[in-house]
Amino acid sequence: MRTKPYNCLILLAGLGAFSACSSSESSTPKESKKQKNKSEVSFKIGEVSEGSVGQEIQLPGEFLAFQEVSIYPKADGFVQKVLVDRGSPVRKGEVLMVLEAPETEQQLVAARSNFLKAQAMLVASKEHYRRLKASTRITGSVSALDLESAHAKMMADSASAMGEKANFDALTEIKSYLTVRAPFDGIITERNVHPGALVGSGLRQVGPMLNLQQQDRLRLVVDVPENYSLGLKKGKPVSYHINAVPGETFKGTISRRSGNMNLKFRSETVEIDVNNASRMIKPGMFAEVTLTPEGTEGALTVPSTAVVVSTERQYVIKVNPEGNAEFVDVRLGQQAKMTEVFGNLKKGDRIIVNPRNDLRQGTKVVASW
Repeated sequence: MRTKPYNCLILLAGLGAFSACSSSESSTPKESKKQKNKSEVSFKIGEVSEGSVGQEIQLPGEFLAFQEVSIYPKADGFVQKVLVDRGSPVRKGEVLMVLEAPETEQQLVAARSNFLKAQAMLVASKEHYRRLKASTRITGSVSALDLESAHAKMMADSASAMGEKANFDALTEIKSYLTVRAPFDGIITERNVHPGALVGSGLRQVGPMLNLQQQDRLRLVVDVPENYSLGLKKGKPVSYHINAVPGETFKGTISRRSGNMNLKFRSETVEIDVNNASRMIKPGMFAEVTLTPEGTEGALTVPSTAVVVSTERQYVIKVNPEGNAEFVDVRLGQQAKMTEVFGNLKKGDRIIVNPRNDLRQGTKVVASW
């Protein structure tokens, strides 16, 4: 009677052990499969290509007068007449202002008198030398010393006359400085003197007497960062919007480049000539300029999302032939939807288009389509 319960206990223990073994065996493949899935990560895969990025960039620009000059006095004097004012249109050679300098007038009269005197003495010396030389035809009538002295006197008077003429011409030129003329067509934008004012090159001028700008033609000046300057060529078309004229787009071409980098801003200055016959645009206005630099010849490109930038490095993640993630350091060029990259890559290499920061080197990568 006692053996029956005992046998039941043994049977139950055996069933429990079999069930545990069966459960252990069935869980092992599941855990292995889960571990395998952990080591494989699914990403969108793309390829390294070769082509032009064709990026558009927008940069601020400023309009400047095509020509601008601050007019200072060339000679000392008093302002006699001012014939223009702020906003006056002028033509090249037009008289803007007249100065007076009485001492200059007196110096010019004295210089002219000295020049005429020297000329008269030269005429007399030439005539004396000519007559002595003619007298030498009669043997013994004129000594060789007298002839040489007359020739020397003629040469000295000639030099003196030339000196007096130079002095007279210089003072005549100084007198012409008293009449101030416009060096080119333009608009007077500043006037700082009035009749009776004392002006001169030796005086401490607060500012120029007048300021003249050519406004029918302007320069649109833009500073282009060095990353894009190599892709800009003379004659390349550009477009720009003027802040003061909203809703209108203007076209132009690059007229000239500075050819050097501004050491402070690391940029190159380019200029666009602007026809402003209507004078709608004023010097000093700002514009938003749109440029399209040419891509780097032979550069490799990848989708911009494929580039990972951290504080320490910038890289793309290549998928090697074994299907593992491989980090490749790159330098970046022009950027838009595609980015120029320079590094240990070649055309056709497979890369991860949507990388994650937690992805590790050597991780098995599976493409998701």
